[in-house]
Amino acid sequence: MPTFGQRSNPAAAPNCPRHPHERSVDYCKRCNRPMCVACAIPTEVRAICVDCTTSTAKRMRARSFGMPVTTALIGLCAVLYVADWLLPVYQWFAFYPPSAYYEPWRFLTTAFLHSGLMHLAFNMLALYWMGQYLEPLMGTMRYIGLYALSALGGTTFVLAWVLVSPASFTTVTVGASGAVFGLFGAIFVLQKAVGADTRSIFVLLAINLAYGFIVPGISWQGHVGGLLVGVAVAWLLLKTDRPRPGVTERTQNLQAAGVLGVTAVILLAAQSGIYSLLINWYG
Repeated sequence: MPTFGQRSNPAAAPNCPRHPHERSVDYCKRCNRPMCVACAIPTEVRAICVDCTTSTAKRMRARSFGMPVTTALIGLCAVLYVADWLLPVYQWFAFYPPSAYYEPWRFLTTAFLHSGLMHLAFNMLALYWMGQYLEPLMGTMRYIGLYALSALGGTTFVLAWVLVSPASFTTVTVGASGAVFGLFGAIFVLQKAVGADTRSIFVLLAINLAYGFIVPGISWQGHVGGLLVGVAVAWLLLKTDRPRPGVTERTQNLQAAGVLGVTAVILLAAQSGIYSLLINWYG
């Protein structure tokens, strides 16, 4: 590609990948591949190729279907709340540190259980409010990853607090609050990145965090852990999704999957390390 101010040589231009017999006239500003006249789609600044235009259209169509993941999460929480009247759902899935050592799925499944109707209603209302903003914006994979990792971050922090307060080792923790606070944190990060006014979300976060510290029986540890992980994951995903020359949508998706996978490994390693410390300290 000629540098600024340098006259290009048409004969030296590479052929178009989609039309091998045609000389390219420009490079796609998204994936940096050469394009012929037939493949170049003009935009406000330079042009993008047909492939990138198609992938963007597919992504926009997928986002137009609303928020199926959020709806499914709300439905699952409601079903498990009703099922607990008939089955020992709490005994199977609630986060209880002594049991979670042998049944690690409890770190995640507890995010679908709630201690009462008001607990369920408040969390699902918050999930609905944030899901309708985040899910269409982030897409399915990133949104599910953010939610699950925030939930894991909450229970991991609850477990870590046992190192400070050993009596909490026998405390049962349930609720989607850790995941919900992670979504709150993600909205704050995304609004900050685009220069939007973050005062409303900041005040809402502060009030909810303070409520967890003031009112007894609420796992503020889960709130803090979910918030920290949600902020970190959203910031990292934002970095991987930033358009850069030569970086295709597939590459961005792979990078996002890597961020989610590495974060999950870190949380699992932290859980294992905390249990090892507890065993060494208390036998």
